[in-house]
Amino acid sequence: MLREDIAKIHQIIQRQIGLHRQLLDAVRAEREALISADLKRIQDITTLKQSVLNKIQRVETERLQFLAELVVTFKKPLRELTLTNIIVIAQGEDIKAAEQLRSGYNALNVLIQRITEQNKDNKILVEKSLEHVFEMKKNVLGESVPKSELYTPRGQKIGGIGGARLISKEA
Repeated sequence: MLREDIAKIHQIIQRQIGLHRQLLDAVRAEREALISADLKRIQDITTLKQSVLNKIQRVETERLQFLAELVVTFKKPLRELTLTNIIVIAQGEDIKAAEQLRSGYNALNVLIQRITEQNKDNKILVEKSLEHVFEMKKNVLGESVPKSELYTPRGQKIGGIGGARLISKEA
């Protein structure tokens, strides 16, 4: 593997790391916007996240195209040109460059893990918020307590207890 190839892979990884850091910042900001129920900010962050995801996809496409070029050089299938295998190959050429690749690979994995965890937390927050909204809707519409199906001795229905409640006792 040529030093230029290693340098290009390192450059691509560094760009991926930068974009994933932006995405992590965005999902963290999203949580704050969800907590404060700031709809405008949530929409802005969603737009930002989509933009960053599009950039990540473009860099990933660039990485795959570059690896496709290396397939010819190494006469190995694309599936064997993983970053881990490239690091092993790079160690024979330049140990310092291999360590930089390994460091970038580890940083990228940590960022992806943190983004995934934060997104899961945000999802749970949204789901809980939706549950509360649903309960509030039921209370406002009077669906929280089923109407009684009792009859008087004269055969007339007794009015149901409950009815609409604006404030839940659960809160």
